[in-house]
Amino acid sequence: MARVGILSGSLEGIVTGHKVLDLFPEAELHLITESAEMGLLGEGPGIFSRWPLVPEHWVSGLGAQTPGDTSTAVRRSWLEKAMATALASRGCTIHLRTRVTERGENGSVSFVGAGLAGKGSIEFDKIVEATPGSNSSKSWEGGVCFPDEPSPTQYSGIRTDGSLEVWWCESPPISATWIQRMTWLGEDPTIALQRDIDRGILSAEALVDTIIQ
Repeated sequence: MARVGILSGSLEGIVTGHKVLDLFPEAELHLITESAEMGLLGEGPGIFSRWPLVPEHWVSGLGAQTPGDTSTAVRRSWLEKAMATALASRGCTIHLRTRVTERGENGSVSFVGAGLAGKGSIEFDKIVEATPGSNSSKSWEGGVCFPDEPSPTQYSGIRTDGSLEVWWCESPPISATWIQRMTWLGEDPTIALQRDIDRGILSAEALVDTIIQ
């Protein structure tokens, strides 16, 4: 058995966990995040070109937010939470409100956080850092609205409840009453969701290769 630590509660980190368990089910998996609840890292882009994005057993409890046949966007925070719930049900230990304070050369990770102990350390055979975000400095503004009539733009997607998720760099491309506003750093919000999933899968495949060699 290999003990694997994922040092991030990002979507990429969650995907990494699922893929590791698919490829190496006997892994003892831990995910460490400073967030108080999975899916609360901020609302990032949820636009997609195809659905489903991941295997069915990676998602639990998406419910009414499950995209329909005409949907081209999903509420990303809900997707992350549903995927984290499924990951926990597969045996992954998720350490919430936990901050890594030190990493040792032998694979040990020291941390402080919630719980009775408050602090401690775990020795891992393998460690993955799946830090959320992008190296890009390009800044985007986003908004969610219920348009009077469908008015998709280049950087937008329609959610299953009929709301429109829109992203822009300078000024809003449509006039709307926004029910939510977001900010995001990255190159293209229309491929951000798929990119993070792909990166998580690649990270897991590379990690498992080092375990079984």
